[in-house]
Amino acid sequence: MMPTEEERPPVATDPREPEAMILRYKDAVERAISHLPVKNGVVDIDSIWVETSLPMALLRDLLKRSDLKLPENVERINMQSRTQGGRRRVKSRRR
Repeated sequence: MMPTEEERPPVATDPREPEAMILRYKDAVERAISHLPVKNGVVDIDSIWVETSLPMALLRDLLKRSDLKLPENVERINMQSRTQGGRRRVKSRRR
């Protein structure tokens, strides 16, 4: 038997909508954080960045959301990145 209109679950929004994409990224970040090493209750943003491959600006925005759910063993996220931020190092000219 086919379910009636009343029994069908609500139709999901278009996954290409910006808010739907943000929610999917948020879920991916939450899952990634649960698999990362935690040191003294802290997870580095660099670890999340490597695990998810999301652009750093998007990742920062997602981590600032109030509805982000962290695992019990994570107290905070270190937002200070230790990467060069995409800048190339210039070799010094030694003589």
